Amino acid sequence: MDALKAKKIPVLGIVLIVLGIGLLLRQLNIITIDAVTVIVGAITVYGGTMVVRSFSLNIRQSLFFGSLCFFSGVVILLGKYHVIERSPYIYVPAFLMVFGLAFLMLFIFNLKDFHLLVPAGIFIGLGVAFMMTEIGLWYVEDVKDAIAMYWPAALIVFGGLLLVRKKNV
Repeated sequence: MDALKAKKIPVLGIVLIVLGIGLLLRQLNIITIDAVTVIVGAITVYGGTMVVRSFSLNIRQSLFFGSLCFFSGVVILLGKYHVIERSPYIYVPAFLMVFGLAFLMLFIFNLKDFHLLVPAGIFIGLGVAFMMTEIGLWYVEDVKDAIAMYWPAALIVFGGLLLVRKKNV
């Protein structure tokens, strides 16, 4: 038990240090950065720290939320610095992909949880499909038609993975 306590990472302390350094450098006019960027950066660092902590201490509880914080922070920062377009038409598909990546992280944590690949695939697939419509590679009607036609396939795959999971347990 003492070895586990010694390995704990003080996540809140790391976030407060990063936040404080960013705000202090801003106050001293060393960097020109707004408070929103510092806060989103702190949330991103918090999420990344939670992900690293989850894998290093073998704790699954904080992995999903940490992944959401990390990937969401990355998306917001990419939009803030104009790497991606700052538009709800881009952010909505990007956040769908963020949810898919969070489910994928849960699967990577325990490779026996095949059933997590279904929501990961659905969210990432929907995000990619809507992103492709936004950049003009696909038409919205085609994506809607494909979803309307093939959504039962997700139920089939999910049910099959649950059956495989029951046999392996």
